[in-house]
Amino acid sequence: MLTALNLLPGLLMMAVAVIAAGYWYWKKKSKVIYFAAGALFWVVAIAIKVIMDLTISQPLYAWLGAALPVDAAVLATGLYLGLRTGILENGVIYLGTLYSKLKNMSFDDAVAVGIGFGGIEALILGALSLLTVITILSQPTLYLLMPYSSQQQFEPLFMFLPVIERIFTLFCHVFATVLTIYAVKLADLKWLGIAFVFKTLLDGLLLPFEHYLSYLGTYQFFPIEAFVVIMGCIALAGVYWFGKKYGGATAAPEAGNPNPGH
Repeated sequence: MLTALNLLPGLLMMAVAVIAAGYWYWKKKSKVIYFAAGALFWVVAIAIKVIMDLTISQPLYAWLGAALPVDAAVLATGLYLGLRTGILENGVIYLGTLYSKLKNMSFDDAVAVGIGFGGIEALILGALSLLTVITILSQPTLYLLMPYSSQQQFEPLFMFLPVIERIFTLFCHVFATVLTIYAVKLADLKWLGIAFVFKTLLDGLLLPFEHYLSYLGTYQFFPIEAFVVIMGCIALAGVYWFGKKYGGATAAPEAGNPNPGH
Protein backbone atom coordinates (compact mmCIF):
# COMPACT_ATOMS: atom_id res chain seq x y z
CA MET A 1 0.00 0.00 0.00
CA LEU A 2 1.17 3.49 -0.83
CA THR A 3 2.20 5.57 2.20
CA ALA A 4 3.97 8.85 2.93
CA LEU A 5 7.21 6.84 2.96
CA ASN A 6 6.91 6.70 -0.83
CA LEU A 7 7.68 10.42 -0.93
CA LEU A 8 11.28 9.64 0.03
CA PRO A 9 12.55 8.32 -3.35
CA GLY A 10 11.56 11.52 -5.14
CA LEU A 11 13.10 13.66 -2.43
CA LEU A 12 16.28 11.59 -2.43
CA MET A 13 16.58 11.73 -6.21
CA MET A 14 16.45 15.51 -5.97
CA ALA A 15 18.93 15.39 -3.08
CA VAL A 16 21.39 13.51 -5.31
CA ALA A 17 21.60 16.57 -7.56
CA VAL A 18 21.73 19.11 -4.74
CA ILE A 19 24.36 17.22 -2.73
CA ALA A 20 26.57 16.52 -5.76
CA ALA A 21 26.50 20.14 -6.93
CA GLY A 22 26.86 21.52 -3.42
CA TYR A 23 29.79 19.25 -2.59
CA TRP A 24 31.66 20.06 -5.82
CA TYR A 25 31.00 23.78 -5.46
CA TRP A 26 32.31 23.72 -1.88
CA LYS A 27 35.26 21.41 -2.59
CA LYS A 28 36.48 22.75 -5.94
CA LYS A 29 35.02 26.27 -6.00
CA SER A 30 33.67 25.81 -9.54
CA LYS A 31 31.52 28.73 -10.62
CA VAL A 32 27.76 28.32 -10.86
CA ILE A 33 27.96 29.08 -14.59
CA TYR A 34 29.50 25.66 -15.22
CA PHE A 35 26.71 23.79 -13.43
CA ALA A 36 24.20 25.96 -15.30
CA ALA A 37 25.89 25.21 -18.64
CA GLY A 38 25.54 21.47 -17.98
CA ALA A 39 21.87 21.89 -17.14
CA LEU A 40 21.35 23.93 -20.32
CA PHE A 41 23.06 21.26 -22.43
CA TRP A 42 20.69 18.65 -20.98
CA VAL A 43 17.62 20.79 -21.68
CA VAL A 44 18.69 21.29 -25.31
CA ALA A 45 19.40 17.57 -25.85
CA ILE A 46 16.08 16.52 -24.26
CA ALA A 47 14.17 19.13 -26.26
CA ILE A 48 15.54 17.66 -29.48
CA LYS A 49 14.59 14.16 -28.26
CA VAL A 50 11.03 15.35 -27.54
CA ILE A 51 10.77 16.84 -31.02
CA MET A 52 11.98 13.55 -32.48
CA ASP A 53 9.43 11.63 -30.41
CA LEU A 54 6.66 13.89 -31.71
CA THR A 55 7.73 13.46 -35.32
CA ILE A 56 9.90 10.58 -36.50
CA SER A 57 10.29 8.22 -33.55
CA GLN A 58 6.80 6.76 -33.30
CA PRO A 59 6.51 6.03 -37.06
CA LEU A 60 9.97 4.46 -36.90
CA TYR A 61 8.99 2.21 -33.99
CA ALA A 62 5.84 1.15 -35.85
CA TRP A 63 7.80 0.41 -39.03
CA LEU A 64 10.44 -1.60 -37.19
CA GLY A 65 7.72 -3.58 -35.40
CA ALA A 66 5.97 -4.38 -38.67
CA ALA A 67 9.05 -5.05 -40.82
CA LEU A 68 11.18 -7.11 -38.44
CA PRO A 69 10.75 -10.13 -36.17
CA VAL A 70 10.15 -9.19 -32.55
CA ASP A 71 13.73 -9.80 -31.35
CA ALA A 72 15.23 -7.89 -34.27
CA ALA A 73 12.78 -5.02 -33.78
CA VAL A 74 13.69 -4.77 -30.09
CA LEU A 75 17.41 -4.73 -30.85
CA ALA A 76 16.98 -2.20 -33.65
CA THR A 77 14.84 0.06 -31.47
CA GLY A 78 17.40 -0.19 -28.66
CA LEU A 79 20.16 0.71 -31.12
CA TYR A 80 18.17 3.73 -32.30
CA LEU A 81 17.61 4.92 -28.72
CA GLY A 82 21.27 4.41 -27.86
CA LEU A 83 22.57 6.17 -30.93
CA ARG A 84 20.16 9.03 -30.39
CA THR A 85 21.41 9.54 -26.84
CA GLY A 86 25.06 9.15 -27.83
CA ILE A 87 24.81 11.61 -30.69
CA LEU A 88 22.55 14.23 -29.12
CA GLU A 89 23.82 14.38 -25.55
CA ASN A 90 27.50 14.30 -26.46
CA GLY A 91 26.97 16.35 -29.61
CA VAL A 92 25.28 19.22 -27.78
CA ILE A 93 28.06 19.32 -25.18
CA TYR A 94 30.77 19.12 -27.85
CA LEU A 95 29.33 21.95 -29.95
CA GLY A 96 28.49 24.05 -26.90
CA THR A 97 32.07 23.73 -25.70
CA LEU A 98 33.66 24.18 -29.11
CA TYR A 99 31.86 27.43 -29.87
CA SER A 100 32.12 29.08 -26.45
CA LYS A 101 34.67 30.09 -23.85
CA LEU A 102 33.91 26.86 -22.02
CA LYS A 103 36.81 25.21 -23.81
CA ASN A 104 39.12 27.11 -21.47
CA MET A 105 37.66 25.49 -18.34
CA SER A 106 39.68 23.36 -15.93
CA PHE A 107 39.13 19.67 -15.30
CA ASP A 108 37.21 20.46 -12.10
CA ASP A 109 34.93 22.80 -14.03
CA ALA A 110 34.35 20.12 -16.67
CA VAL A 111 33.18 17.81 -13.88
CA ALA A 112 30.86 20.62 -12.71
CA VAL A 113 29.32 20.75 -16.19
CA GLY A 114 28.72 16.99 -15.97
CA ILE A 115 27.13 17.36 -12.55
CA GLY A 116 24.88 20.07 -13.93
CA PHE A 117 23.94 17.82 -16.85
CA GLY A 118 23.08 14.81 -14.71
CA GLY A 119 21.83 16.86 -11.79
CA ILE A 120 19.03 18.62 -13.65
CA GLU A 121 17.85 15.20 -14.87
CA ALA A 122 17.82 13.88 -11.28
CA LEU A 123 15.97 17.00 -10.08
CA ILE A 124 13.26 16.74 -12.72
CA LEU A 125 12.78 12.97 -12.39
CA GLY A 126 12.70 13.31 -8.61
CA ALA A 127 10.12 16.10 -8.83
CA LEU A 128 7.97 14.02 -11.19
CA SER A 129 8.19 11.04 -8.81
CA LEU A 130 7.21 13.28 -5.91
CA LEU A 131 4.28 14.76 -7.83
CA THR A 132 3.08 11.29 -8.84
CA VAL A 133 3.08 10.02 -5.25
CA ILE A 134 1.36 13.18 -3.94
CA THR A 135 -1.34 12.79 -6.62
CA ILE A 136 -1.94 9.13 -5.79
CA LEU A 137 -1.96 9.80 -2.03
CA SER A 138 -4.59 12.48 -2.56
CA GLN A 139 -6.66 10.12 -4.76
CA PRO A 140 -6.17 6.57 -3.40
CA THR A 141 -8.45 5.03 -6.02
CA LEU A 142 -5.75 5.74 -8.63
CA TYR A 143 -3.49 3.26 -6.84
CA LEU A 144 -6.18 0.57 -6.92
CA LEU A 145 -6.63 1.08 -10.67
CA MET A 146 -2.93 0.50 -11.37
CA PRO A 147 -1.73 -2.94 -12.57
CA TYR A 148 -0.08 -5.05 -9.88
CA SER A 149 3.38 -4.66 -11.47
CA SER A 150 3.08 -0.88 -11.11
CA GLN A 151 1.84 -1.16 -7.52
CA GLN A 152 4.87 -3.31 -6.69
CA GLN A 153 7.23 -0.49 -7.59
CA PHE A 154 5.98 1.42 -4.55
CA GLU A 155 6.89 -1.43 -2.17
CA PRO A 156 9.99 -0.95 0.04
CA LEU A 157 11.89 -3.66 -1.87
CA PHE A 158 11.70 -1.70 -5.13
CA MET A 159 10.99 1.93 -4.35
CA PHE A 160 14.58 3.05 -3.67
CA LEU A 161 15.97 1.57 -6.90
CA PRO A 162 15.43 4.86 -8.80
CA VAL A 163 17.61 6.64 -6.23
CA ILE A 164 20.45 4.17 -6.81
CA GLU A 165 19.96 4.62 -10.54
CA ARG A 166 20.24 8.41 -10.28
CA ILE A 167 23.48 8.22 -8.31
CA PHE A 168 25.24 5.96 -10.79
CA THR A 169 23.68 7.60 -13.85
CA LEU A 170 25.08 10.89 -12.57
CA PHE A 171 28.56 9.32 -12.61
CA CYS A 172 27.92 8.22 -16.21
CA HIS A 173 26.89 11.73 -17.24
CA VAL A 174 29.97 13.26 -15.61
CA PHE A 175 32.29 10.78 -17.33
CA ALA A 176 30.81 11.28 -20.80
CA THR A 177 30.72 15.06 -20.31
CA VAL A 178 34.37 15.27 -19.26
CA LEU A 179 35.45 13.12 -22.21
CA THR A 180 33.43 15.26 -24.61
CA ILE A 181 34.79 18.54 -23.26
CA TYR A 182 38.35 17.24 -23.45
CA ALA A 183 37.77 16.11 -27.03
CA VAL A 184 37.59 19.87 -27.67
CA LYS A 185 40.34 20.92 -25.28
CA LEU A 186 42.83 18.35 -26.55
CA ALA A 187 41.61 18.52 -30.17
CA ASP A 188 41.30 14.73 -30.04
CA LEU A 189 38.03 13.19 -31.27
CA LYS A 190 39.03 9.85 -29.75
CA TRP A 191 37.54 11.00 -26.45
CA LEU A 192 34.30 12.05 -28.12
CA GLY A 193 34.13 8.60 -29.72
CA ILE A 194 34.57 6.88 -26.35
CA ALA A 195 31.88 9.09 -24.81
CA PHE A 196 29.59 8.30 -27.74
CA VAL A 197 30.06 4.53 -27.40
CA PHE A 198 29.61 4.71 -23.61
CA LYS A 199 26.32 6.63 -23.79
CA THR A 200 25.08 4.49 -26.68
CA LEU A 201 25.66 1.31 -24.67
CA LEU A 202 24.12 2.80 -21.53
CA ASP A 203 20.83 3.76 -23.20
CA GLY A 204 20.81 1.25 -26.04
CA LEU A 205 20.92 -1.88 -23.87
CA LEU A 206 18.12 -0.89 -21.51
CA LEU A 207 15.26 -1.77 -23.87
CA PRO A 208 16.66 -5.23 -24.78
CA PHE A 209 17.21 -5.90 -21.07
CA GLU A 210 13.60 -4.96 -20.32
CA HIS A 211 12.36 -7.17 -23.16
CA TYR A 212 14.39 -10.27 -22.38
CA LEU A 213 13.96 -9.96 -18.62
CA SER A 214 10.23 -9.22 -18.72
CA TYR A 215 9.48 -12.75 -17.51
CA LEU A 216 10.86 -11.64 -14.12
CA GLY A 217 8.12 -9.06 -13.75
CA THR A 218 9.04 -6.22 -11.41
CA TYR A 219 12.15 -8.15 -10.32
CA GLN A 220 13.68 -7.35 -13.72
CA PHE A 221 14.67 -3.98 -12.27
CA PHE A 222 17.37 -5.57 -10.11
CA PRO A 223 19.57 -6.84 -12.98
CA ILE A 224 18.82 -3.70 -14.99
CA GLU A 225 19.92 -1.46 -12.13
CA ALA A 226 22.95 -3.72 -11.59
CA PHE A 227 23.96 -2.89 -15.17
CA VAL A 228 23.58 0.83 -14.46
CA VAL A 229 25.65 0.45 -11.28
CA ILE A 230 28.42 -1.33 -13.22
CA MET A 231 28.43 1.39 -15.87
CA GLY A 232 28.49 4.03 -13.13
CA CYS A 233 31.47 2.38 -11.44
CA ILE A 234 33.32 2.27 -14.77
CA ALA A 235 32.47 5.95 -15.25
CA LEU A 236 33.68 6.92 -11.78
CA ALA A 237 36.97 5.08 -12.28
CA GLY A 238 37.27 6.70 -15.71
CA VAL A 239 36.79 10.20 -14.29
CA TYR A 240 39.44 9.53 -11.64
CA TRP A 241 41.93 8.22 -14.22
CA PHE A 242 41.20 11.06 -16.62
CA GLY A 243 41.70 13.65 -13.90
CA LYS A 244 45.10 12.20 -13.01
CA LYS A 245 46.24 12.12 -16.63
CA TYR A 246 44.72 15.25 -18.14
CA GLY A 247 44.83 18.16 -15.77
CA GLY A 248 43.41 17.47 -12.36
CA ALA A 249 43.70 20.76 -10.54
CA THR A 250 45.66 22.46 -13.32
CA ALA A 251 44.66 26.07 -13.96
CA ALA A 252 42.23 26.60 -16.82
CA PRO A 253 44.69 27.89 -19.44
CA GLU A 254 46.80 24.77 -18.97
CA ALA A 255 44.00 22.28 -18.52
CA GLY A 256 44.40 20.86 -21.99
CA ASN A 257 48.00 19.95 -21.40
CA PRO A 258 48.18 16.15 -21.15
CA ASN A 259 51.39 16.39 -19.12
CA PRO A 260 50.67 19.08 -16.54
CA GLY A 261 53.54 18.00 -14.32
CA HIS A 262 51.69 16.66 -11.30
